[in-house]
Amino acid sequence: MRLAVAERLIRLGARASVVTEALAAQGALGALIRRLYIGLRGPRRPRGPLPKDLAELLSTAHVRLQASIFLEDWSQLRRADVAPALALACAWEHLSGVCDPGSRHRLGLTPDHAWVVARAFEQGSIVRINCAGCRCNYFDVPVPHRSASLLWRIPTVPTLRSARCPHCSPARSEGVESGEGAPCTAHARKVSARAAAAQTVGARLRSAAPHALSELAQQYVWAEALFRAGARPPIVTRVTGLAMTDTLRRLFIEVVGRGPRQGALPQLGEHVIATYAGKLQASVVAVTAERLRQAGFRPAEMLLATWDAYRSLFGQSARFDINSVALLVRTRHHPDFTLVRCRACHSAYLELKLDMPGSQCPVCRELRHALLEAA
Repeated sequence: MRLAVAERLIRLGARASVVTEALAAQGALGALIRRLYIGLRGPRRPRGPLPKDLAELLSTAHVRLQASIFLEDWSQLRRADVAPALALACAWEHLSGVCDPGSRHRLGLTPDHAWVVARAFEQGSIVRINCAGCRCNYFDVPVPHRSASLLWRIPTVPTLRSARCPHCSPARSEGVESGEGAPCTAHARKVSARAAAAQTVGARLRSAAPHALSELAQQYVWAEALFRAGARPPIVTRVTGLAMTDTLRRLFIEVVGRGPRQGALPQLGEHVIATYAGKLQASVVAVTAERLRQAGFRPAEMLLATWDAYRSLFGQSARFDINSVALLVRTRHHPDFTLVRCRACHSAYLELKLDMPGSQCPVCRELRHALLEAA
């Protein structure tokens, strides 16, 4: 979910530093967000610090109107316990939908500026003010000699810019000629602000559904799931196609709690099906993987689904770990193994190609033993 929100903010135009700060990302997630930014936006990054002077940032009525619409959504989403990054994405998308696309002043705020405004509102540097003229609420920087705690208790707070309320400021005060494509008038702005304030939290959260992840993010999600299941880094790099970078090493250490274990990986040989119990479990893994492959599953997704099915079926009696299962799901390409169809029970099982003439079905043998035990 955090990767989906990060990609959503990056596609909206937010900086990597803003996304990292909004998600409070550290370690592997912070490094992955920087990689995602390069993959989605390119290697070039915006330079320069974010604006710190709120009075300069909110110097025009047009920008203050957009900041008021954004902060109205932001405050309601935060009161509903929505995470800051998701609230930023939802409020920004709602603001971009409210603004007139035909105006040449369509958006005066960027997602980075919106994050600065939201953070200032959380810290009390921006407060909600009731205009003395139109009685509409808007957000602005308070007077320097008034404390923020006092401003929250006063229902109507006059400020130095109370005469330039964004709802009732004339359109010509922005230096824009009237006519087609001009910004909305004071009445239209008032109606737009009231309509935005009347939106419910549920309506603003309709766009909060998880978006589809990019290829790189999905590979790291699968890598984390494989690490949690006990897979070793060489198996994960082989299945997902990711290189063994510092980001993947950090992810392994954060998930497992230690560095990767050294030693040789398990091998696929005759010892795997030396016993009937081992042959039965290996056959279940191979047949399940083959069915998932025919259904169109990708390698990492197929391995995780096969592992879940195998563990749920055999439980504590499972003989193989996920590293051995990763080799068994590739028996289709192994030169020594093949799937054989039993003539009696029509079950498919794994067998060596050299032992096919005298092979015995492990499913039939287990059924005979079950019948004898029942008798």
